[in-house]
Amino acid sequence: MGCRPSPTWAVLLTVLSLAVFSPIAHGENTAFILDEDERINVISLVADQAMTMQVAVQNNTSMLVSWNCQSCQVMVDEQGGEVTATEHGTSMLSIANSNSNTVTLTLSSTEDETVALTLAKNIEHAMSNVRPSPSENAPGEEVLHCLQASNCMNAAQASSVAMLNASQSMVAIHNGVVESSADEYVVINASKGDTLEWQWLMSNHATDVRMYHQTPSEETFLNGSYTSEEAFSELHHGHSAGAQQDAGFWTAPEDGRFVARIATDAARSLWSAHLLLHHHQPVNSLMDVDLANGSVVMGHHETTSPFDWSDVEQFTIHARGGPAEISVDQLMSGGWVTGTTVQLEKDEQWVVYPYPDVSGGRLKVSNTSVFMLDVQTSSFSDFNGLEAPSHTPSDLETDNSSWPVLNLTSPLSGQLTLAVHDTTDTYRIVVDGWEDSIHFVQFAVEGEVTGLELQLWDIDQTTGEVLATDITQPLGDELKIGLQVGRGTHYLQIRFQNTSAATPNLWGEDVEERTYVLRPAYSLIDEGEEPWYPPSEDAVYWGTIARWFMGFLFLLPVVYLAIHVKRSNDYAAAVAEKKQRLAWYTKRLDSGESNPKQTRTDMAKALHAIAQLDWLEGLEAWGPQRLEHRTDDVALAVWSVDERLATVERAWPVVVGVHVMNGTWDLAALRFDSPDGEPYRVVHVEPRFLFQGEEVFLDTMGPGHQAYLIVELQGNAANVDVELNGRMDGEPFAARVPETLQRDQDAS
Repeated sequence: MGCRPSPTWAVLLTVLSLAVFSPIAHGENTAFILDEDERINVISLVADQAMTMQVAVQNNTSMLVSWNCQSCQVMVDEQGGEVTATEHGTSMLSIANSNSNTVTLTLSSTEDETVALTLAKNIEHAMSNVRPSPSENAPGEEVLHCLQASNCMNAAQASSVAMLNASQSMVAIHNGVVESSADEYVVINASKGDTLEWQWLMSNHATDVRMYHQTPSEETFLNGSYTSEEAFSELHHGHSAGAQQDAGFWTAPEDGRFVARIATDAARSLWSAHLLLHHHQPVNSLMDVDLANGSVVMGHHETTSPFDWSDVEQFTIHARGGPAEISVDQLMSGGWVTGTTVQLEKDEQWVVYPYPDVSGGRLKVSNTSVFMLDVQTSSFSDFNGLEAPSHTPSDLETDNSSWPVLNLTSPLSGQLTLAVHDTTDTYRIVVDGWEDSIHFVQFAVEGEVTGLELQLWDIDQTTGEVLATDITQPLGDELKIGLQVGRGTHYLQIRFQNTSAATPNLWGEDVEERTYVLRPAYSLIDEGEEPWYPPSEDAVYWGTIARWFMGFLFLLPVVYLAIHVKRSNDYAAAVAEKKQRLAWYTKRLDSGESNPKQTRTDMAKALHAIAQLDWLEGLEAWGPQRLEHRTDDVALAVWSVDERLATVERAWPVVVGVHVMNGTWDLAALRFDSPDGEPYRVVHVEPRFLFQGEEVFLDTMGPGHQAYLIVELQGNAANVDVELNGRMDGEPFAARVPETLQRDQDAS
């Protein structure tokens, strides 16, 4: 059965706090409706104003009313003698109803306050006054069944008694009337190992409960009794108040039934109690629980809790809920080593240390009526889950993976766990370097160094012999050691100088450990000789393939360039054979064999190809209809081109050839000057050169350089003069074609 456990006193305080914000009824006499599903009602009172409530009851029954306040009063309307109320202390009434279906309660106070009120009604002689014999068939009372401890216990609370919500309370609550002359008996069926919990809620007189256990053949009196105080109420005696025993617990030794005997020394006592049956939980596994973060083991009578455990983790048990009889067994080599049984008192703590090579553990709780234990594991390893050994390896063949490695660039924290007589820690030092290299390593200890010492070994990596060693002890509050070592694996040890004096305690006794921090320092003295390793057969094979492949890739640009040059030369030779190329372009346009776009593409290729020919061959290739100018240093030639080949509408394309024979030209520019009419403006150049206005700017040109350009001119003048300006060998120089190129001249 599920539950929402919460201690009575905590619920009371929470509800009282919330009630401050609840609506308060003002008036001379205000009616209040009790919520009978709640065991405790909270009522807000206004000073000097009364509040009444009607409680439906059965005839010839009794009722207990208890309240908790500062200055309030609770009055009962006796209805002409049909209802009789008796005070018990200052905050409890017992009410006897002879012939009425309702009981009227009136609450008032001299100050504004909040009242907590609880009641138990319809109390009558419903229990048997005769204890049944073991073989007698007697019906069992319905009680609340808690299948698991967590269903009815709250791990967040300090108390180990059950904490019930409203729905659970309705099942668990039982009422009765007991007289001094006749005890009452309550029968509860139970299985072996089940635990009965009895919680007193209210009683107007001291009332005692004792327990028998019966099987079909015998009866056993169970030790222990549970007595309520005079005028007892849960409102005044919360489970953490300590006024009396929190609850009574009895465990069934065999399958059978409990028989509770209820008795009182008073003439007549009304009582109300919670009855719960906690089912036996023989195993409460912790195998899937991360005990490093802690967990709670709770239950009744006995349980076994197996858990994962390593030999570098201590196991801590804290008896939070009350006394407990416990032991911790350890799993070694597939067998269980039984632990010592310990009786922990409330709030006492026990730390258990593992034996070497432990692989698991189990916590056993026995002979404890109710328990709530906080359990947790914590590591005492020195580094990465490894406990540093107390000795160095015997030789180079020994597997040294269990020796923690000291990083030469960062500090390491460790501890000497004196509880398990751990007085020495040995660490592995791995130094990388070339053959015959020399290194200096130094280690300083931070922390309490009194009684400690350090030893460092330089190990021969071939024979395992000790080449050098050093031992240092504290100087004041400093402890450090340094040594020159070769490359490879070496060892550092930190230990107590006198191990017997450091461990006067018994093995496993919880004593404080000695913690330390090792802070390294490293410097290279001699780097030694860089080793050479012959390549493997695979490296040679794949290296050869890689070299051929990379060589082939490097040759691809050369092959591409050779093919490109060959094609350019072949095209140039073909152009040289076809004389008067401009006239040929015009003829193809006239015949429709080619369109302007195709012709412009061919002309662009021809510009580069003809530039590779001899100057005179190039002139013949373009055609005789040209203007020429030649000096000792430079030659110019100009051809008019069919205007249909212009890329810009109504532009005039011309071909200009430049050939430098001597000197180096820089800042060179072609200028197109219109002697008559408006000036021309350059709108397109092929190949792409910078241009502006009537000028085209050329690259630097050296001896033997020749270039051909198609220049498109925008303007309406009928002719144009062409000149070359710039600096030749650093001196200003200019060349001008003496004749004017006519725009209407046939381009052929």
